[in-house]
Amino acid sequence: MQTEGGLPDEKVGSGNGLMSRVAIWRGTVVGAFGVMMVAVTVASALNYVFSIIMTRMLPHAGEFASFNSLNSIFLIVVMGAISVQTVITKYVAQFEVTGERGKVKLLLRRFSWWLLLLAGAIMLISLAAAWPLAHLLKLSSPALILIVGTSVGITLYLTLPNGLLQGEQRFLALGGAAISVATLRIVIGMALVAIGFGVYGALGAATIAGIIVAAVIIYFYRDMFRGPVEQDETFHPVTALKALIPVALAIFLVIFMTQIDVVLVKALFGAVVADRYSYAALAGKAVFFFPDGVGLVMFPKVSAMRARGEPTRRLMWLSVAAASALVGAVVVFYALFPHFTAEFFAGKNGKYIVGLKGPAGINFVVLFGFVMAIFTLVKLLAFYHLALDRKAFIAVYAVGAAVEVAGIILFHRTLPQVLSVMFVVGAVLLLISLAFALKEKPGEASYSPAIDVPSI
Repeated sequence: MQTEGGLPDEKVGSGNGLMSRVAIWRGTVVGAFGVMMVAVTVASALNYVFSIIMTRMLPHAGEFASFNSLNSIFLIVVMGAISVQTVITKYVAQFEVTGERGKVKLLLRRFSWWLLLLAGAIMLISLAAAWPLAHLLKLSSPALILIVGTSVGITLYLTLPNGLLQGEQRFLALGGAAISVATLRIVIGMALVAIGFGVYGALGAATIAGIIVAAVIIYFYRDMFRGPVEQDETFHPVTALKALIPVALAIFLVIFMTQIDVVLVKALFGAVVADRYSYAALAGKAVFFFPDGVGLVMFPKVSAMRARGEPTRRLMWLSVAAASALVGAVVVFYALFPHFTAEFFAGKNGKYIVGLKGPAGINFVVLFGFVMAIFTLVKLLAFYHLALDRKAFIAVYAVGAAVEVAGIILFHRTLPQVLSVMFVVGAVLLLISLAFALKEKPGEASYSPAIDVPSI
């Protein structure tokens, strides 16, 4: 079965055989968690393989630190830009519930033009800021800033097709797209670095890979992006644009708090120490992205359940439990095999971080993983609040981000002190986020609740 203007239907099985049972399982919450956790795990593993490869292919002093610090800036901005994907996901999920396909087309068409204009503006801003930022971050060339700016502008547009897939709950296609981007990034990045582009090639590979995969998605949805589009008096895309502001701020703050440490360490400690911190960050921040599949499933389902007026707390606790189990397993592995973990992620440079100890003698890599595990749950709960149109938590996150930056600047005598500051901030935000979550209530139903409810 093929849906209008899109991919083959993932949700419908035929017959009574194995494929039919698999299709039914994929339609459940647990099945969707399984699909996306596998896909995100594979994609995240491939992305970390890319970073590990770059530690070998960028061997000169300061090269990998330059790549990692710029990549962190890229992640801060782009993950904030994923707020666009989040808003599109939310509206598409709600319009799918009410069967208003014309509004989906109108939403996509308007956002497509707005994102293209914004991408151009970002590229111009990066051109103006290239020289002062290169001096501040002690980079070898302003061209690195230009590449990151261009990558941000292009990647911003690429959140549009992913938001469409996520909103329609086509998790198999969404997971396949993520794995494809990560695979192409490795192939393209290795080729560009090997032929002499160095850090430039390492940074630009993700953008080229994203363009290729997005082009494939847009081809399948080409009818949504071409031809006339009818105006709808009951929906104005500007409404979604206004909703983008709090979503963008919330996501930006979460990513900022988990990436700014690399940038600050680069500025406060210099290239050699920053390189060592970056190697540890490879292992620690693998924890942060590992359970992303849980959030990708939870968000559109909570949005749809809210549109039907259904309670969402059970799904929230299921999501928290699933994410906690995943990050807990990784941190326990780090604790049992700290030497292997350090050497796996940093190769011969692992010897520089394996001897670092945090409070109570905790291994530095283990501490890094534990801190990122806390922020993983903070991020998950942020998406839950956003799915319920809650905004009060954003002010708390903003205070947390400011406290983290000030704390690292004031307390950075050793690298473990940097993580101690992040641990305190993350733990407080997690407790406050859980308190907010316990007070959440589902919204009023926006249509007759006759449509089937996904099973758990």
